[in-house]
Amino acid sequence: MSVNPQSSDAAPRDKQARVELLERKIREANAQRTLYGGVLAGKLGLHQTDLECLFMITLSENVTPGQLVQATGLTSGAITGVVDRIERAGYIKRERDTNDRRRVFLVPDMKRIEEIRTINKRTNAAWLEELGTYSEAELNFLLDFADRNYEAAVNATVALRDETETS
Repeated sequence: MSVNPQSSDAAPRDKQARVELLERKIREANAQRTLYGGVLAGKLGLHQTDLECLFMITLSENVTPGQLVQATGLTSGAITGVVDRIERAGYIKRERDTNDRRRVFLVPDMKRIEEIRTINKRTNAAWLEELGTYSEAELNFLLDFADRNYEAAVNATVALRDETETS
């Protein structure tokens, strides 16, 4: 089934209306990415939260379970379960910090991560091809937008978490 979101051909000319339309389109894309993540996680034998945490692990170096607790807002017990499942599935291993044996790093198995990347490249081929049509300047603009969008998403998540904790 394919859902056709509102066409931007009839995009409003008013700036506020265009901002609202862009926000809607970002939400639509985020919802679809969430659904995609659920399907991908299922194919990999993981929970969706496990997959998101695995992505966080692969995007940084020397990630610890405590950092995942901070980034996700999950409890340390929940993160232990997530890490256990990801490790059992063979996507990461725990390694003790050589300078502080109490600290554990979550190290991705890059061969297994490449398997996920291969799936994503295959299923996102059209999207990647579309990105290739943009000029360097347009790509720089999109990268700047993506960075700002990510930062705004992090800030909104923290604000909502803080609001929930104080209610």
